[in-house]
Amino acid sequence: MLKTLKQYVRHYYRHGPYFQRLSKELAKSEFQSQSWLDDYHNRQLQKIIRYCYRHIPYYRDLFRRLQLTPEDFKTKADLAKLPYLDKHLVRENYDKLIAENKNTWLCNVGHTSGSTGTPGKFLRDPHSINFENAALWRQWRHAGDQGDRRVTLRGDIIVPLTQDQPPFWDFNPINKELRMSSYHLSLANSKEYVTKILNFQPEILYAHPSTALLLASVFEENSASYQFKAIFTSSETLPADAKTYIEAVFGCSVTDWYGQAERVVAIGHCEKGSYHIVEDYSIVEMIDTEYGTELVGTHLHNYVMPLLRYRTGDYFALSEESCVCGRTFRRVDSIQGRLTSYLITPEGYKISILNHIPRGVNNIIETQFYQDTPGEVIIYITANGKFTELDRNLLIKNTLEHTSPHMKVMVQEVPFISRGPNGKFVSLVSKLDMASIAGV
Repeated sequence: MLKTLKQYVRHYYRHGPYFQRLSKELAKSEFQSQSWLDDYHNRQLQKIIRYCYRHIPYYRDLFRRLQLTPEDFKTKADLAKLPYLDKHLVRENYDKLIAENKNTWLCNVGHTSGSTGTPGKFLRDPHSINFENAALWRQWRHAGDQGDRRVTLRGDIIVPLTQDQPPFWDFNPINKELRMSSYHLSLANSKEYVTKILNFQPEILYAHPSTALLLASVFEENSASYQFKAIFTSSETLPADAKTYIEAVFGCSVTDWYGQAERVVAIGHCEKGSYHIVEDYSIVEMIDTEYGTELVGTHLHNYVMPLLRYRTGDYFALSEESCVCGRTFRRVDSIQGRLTSYLITPEGYKISILNHIPRGVNNIIETQFYQDTPGEVIIYITANGKFTELDRNLLIKNTLEHTSPHMKVMVQEVPFISRGPNGKFVSLVSKLDMASIAGV
């Protein structure tokens, strides 16, 4: 009963009158002209700059040090007067980045491992939460979701990880949503998952790309056929070959959304299958680096903890071609830097979301998971010189809770963790043959 009540409260919070108003506004803005969009950016930027100057200690000190005032920001081109912000600066100045006049009890705390493997923490106010939800639903409605029955495999812990018998799911009646545990999705449990989905008859699938790929291979392995109305993916890079395979198995289009816990940049598929920067979501700049073009975002809607010129550490390729959908939103060819491997447990479960494991463990600078044997994992860490046996034990405990109680876990402190070929931190390095593991 209490769980259902919480679901109703959450639904009203995210789908109430304020969400409805924002949805109507967003329905009008995505097909506006470039001049309208530039004016919108400039007005929203001036508003949030004034707010930062008055209420955010970090920016007030920064502006004074640079001898800047809100009047120095007339257009988005004036953002170049400010230095870039990154996760390290946010961590070092966390309290100073929170608005002095905001009550944070209704705010949401977002976490990320980001580009360094170290958990970051970010606050979001009710307005930005509703705006994010409205922007997502705008995309979902275009792709065919009108609030239909859905199955969700999003990395949430639905049942205890030690549970070895179904059900590995629960039902949210408010959203007509079957929430399934992605941690227990394996060939050993494949028939139970396939049977449940076939009996439930969902129209929509929400999943991480790697989980949707695994689910497709499970259906094919069981010679089961099912056609969704639409599939929505997010939180990981969606490779083109994986998208093609998932669409072939389930007979519908995959619509992808790129975002991050900081909520400074959003990129999503339109109904024609092209990626677009969601321009009314934030102001997006680009930095050309030796690794490629990096995304930099500026909040327009989060007033509890505004981030200006935040470097995401993610890279993309901008397209020079327009899209037949008619939007003026810039088109993106590809998003790079967040390809995901699986961590294989002794039971054969495949775990792809690991960023929550280091949360709450003190004195860690960077964390990387390394696996070359199923059921075993080495956690490489760089520490601040204060890492204790208690910290080590908590990290192992978190790993066992979020993977398997039978996982063999070794923690090794190292002076440096190498970056990947694109200069980004790789949080999970797997030396296993992922193609054979996935069954595709």
